[in-house]
Amino acid sequence: MALKSRKLSFTTPIMVSFSGILLSFVLIAVFITFTQRSDFLEDYHKINRNFTHNLAVNYTESILRENDYILAHAVTFFSRNNQLDNTINGDPEKGLQLLMQLQNLMPMVSSISLADTAGHYLRAPEVLSTDKSATFDARTRPWFIAQAETSSFSRYTSPYIDYFLKHPTITIYKPVISPGGRLKGTLAFHLDLTSMSYTLRQMVAPVQGEFYIVERDGKVVLHPDSGMLFKRHVSEKLMEQMTSGEGHIYDKKTRTWYYYYSFTNPDWFVIYQVSGATLNELTRHETTIIGWGFSLAAIIIILFGLYLRHASSTILMNIINAIKTGDVSRTPRLEAMLSHTIQSNKEREMAYVRQATHDALTGCKNRRAFDSDIAELMNNHQPFALALVDIDNFKSINDTLGHLSGDIVLRNVAREGLQVMQPHNISVYRYGGEEFAVIFPAELLNSASAILEGWRIAVEKRIWREENLHVTFSAGLGEWQFEPLEQFVGSVDSALYRAKQQGKNRILNTSDS
Repeated sequence: MALKSRKLSFTTPIMVSFSGILLSFVLIAVFITFTQRSDFLEDYHKINRNFTHNLAVNYTESILRENDYILAHAVTFFSRNNQLDNTINGDPEKGLQLLMQLQNLMPMVSSISLADTAGHYLRAPEVLSTDKSATFDARTRPWFIAQAETSSFSRYTSPYIDYFLKHPTITIYKPVISPGGRLKGTLAFHLDLTSMSYTLRQMVAPVQGEFYIVERDGKVVLHPDSGMLFKRHVSEKLMEQMTSGEGHIYDKKTRTWYYYYSFTNPDWFVIYQVSGATLNELTRHETTIIGWGFSLAAIIIILFGLYLRHASSTILMNIINAIKTGDVSRTPRLEAMLSHTIQSNKEREMAYVRQATHDALTGCKNRRAFDSDIAELMNNHQPFALALVDIDNFKSINDTLGHLSGDIVLRNVAREGLQVMQPHNISVYRYGGEEFAVIFPAELLNSASAILEGWRIAVEKRIWREENLHVTFSAGLGEWQFEPLEQFVGSVDSALYRAKQQGKNRILNTSDS
C-alpha cells in the first residue's frame, strides 16, 4: 500500500514560498507604482517652475532691465544744464532726432515722450498737427509727474490706451531732476505690448499649457494672443494666494495648475497655466509603463515557479533512480535557477536636467546656471573675472533680415565663443536676449582679456552666408574685488556701455578710464 506523507513533500513548501514571494512582489510593485506617480508629478512641477523662471528672467526681465537701464542714462543726460528745455522748446527738430536715436536702441518701445513741468512736450515719432493733437495735454497723462521724489527705480503705469495710436500700452517713466534738486520734467517710454506679446508665440513650453504675464489684479499685460490684453485672466482670489517670489498653486475649481514668478517693479506676474488633466495623463503614461514592466516580471516569476516545481520533481525521481540502480554518474547537479527582471523608465530625466540649465537656441548655459555658478564663487570667496558681451546692431539685423537670421547670428556667435572658451574649461552663458556672459576662474585672470579678444576676432572675421552681413560684438570685462554682486555686474555693464559709445566692436575693462 502506497503511503503518502506531507513531511516528505518538498513541492508544497516551494509553492508556498513562491506564493509568498509573488504576493510580496505584487505589494511592492503597487507601492512603487504609486510612489513613482507622485515622483513623476513632482518632476513635472519642477520642470514647469524652471520654464516659468526662464521665461521671467531670460525674456521679461531682460527687456525690462534693458529699458530701465537706457531710461536711467537718458534721464541723467536730460537733467544736465538746460538740455531738456533746449530739446523741447529750443530746437524741437534736433530734439526729435535725438529722441529717435534713443528709440532705435529699444525694439519693444513704440514711442517716447519728453515733457517739461509746464506740459510742453515732444514725442517721437512726431505727432502730426491735427485737431486731436491740438487738444492734447501732457499733464493729464498717467505718466506725467507733477511732483517728483528721489528714487532709484523707474515707474510703470497701469495699462491704458495710447492717446494718439489707440493701441494698448504701458509706460515706463522717470522724473528728470537737476543736480540741484529741481524737477525739470518727465521722460516716458511707451511699450509696444503687441510686439512684446508676439515674441511669446515663438516660445515652446515643455508641457501643453498657456503662458502669459498679468498685473497684480489678474489683468493680462502680455499674451501670445494680443486680443487677450487687459482682460482679467486670473481671479483675484488666486492672485492673493501667490505670496512668494515664485512657486505654484492648484485651483480646485478649474482643476488647473498655476506656476508663477513675481516681479517687484513692475508689480507683474509671469504665469504658466497647465491643466491638471494634462499632468495626470502624463504621469499615468509614465506609471503605465512601470506597471507593464512589473506585470511582465510577475509572469516570469510564476513561470519560473512552475518550472522549479517540475524540475524539483524530476531531480527527485533521478535521485531515486540513482539509488535503485547505483548509477550516480547521471545524478544531475542541483543548480540555482533564479531570474529577476526590473524595468524602469528614467530616460527623460537627464534631458529635463539639461533643459533647466542650458539655452536651447545657442547651446550655452542659461541665466539660471549663471546665477548659481557666480553665487557659488562669491560664497566661497574665490577670485574670478566677468565679461558681458553684447552683439552690435542686433536689432538692425533682426529688422533687416528677420528673426530667423537673428537666431542664426545668435547661434553662430555662441558657437564661436564655445570653440574659444571650452578648451580652457570656461563656461559661456546666455545672459539675456543678444547678451552673453563669461566667467573666468582665478587661474585665468591674467589671460582673460586675450581669450575674450580671440572670440571677438573670430566673430569679426567670420564670413556669413547673407550678403553684406557683418557681425561684431562689444564687451565689458572686470575682476571681482569682493564687492556686492549688483555693484560688480553694474561696473562691468558700464564698461560694456562705454565700449558701445566708443564705436563698438571692442572690449573695455572696468579699470579703463
